[in-house]
Amino acid sequence: MLTQVMSDAEIALDHLERLTAELRSRGLLVEISAPGDRRPSALVANPELTGLNESVIAAREASGWSFFYGWGERIAPCDEPSRAATLLGRVLAVRRDG
Repeated sequence: MLTQVMSDAEIALDHLERLTAELRSRGLLVEISAPGDRRPSALVANPELTGLNESVIAAREASGWSFFYGWGERIAPCDEPSRAATLLGRVLAVRRDG
């Protein structure tokens, strides 16, 4: 019997790809990077101001997988990509006071 085992990096990349689809459907720019010597990450940017961006990773926790900002703050569980996209969208929103 052939069994395929996914590495943590492959699982993380799979979660990031689902998040990417959700973010792009909301008009955000996303670039995924998966270098062999580091964990996969997604750079999420506001298309109106591309300098306004956040790095996101997917990492295993005791209770399952979650999305995290690059500095380590938890965003949402990976089984809730819509929730994670909403929170990222709020962080990357351009405020128009006026």
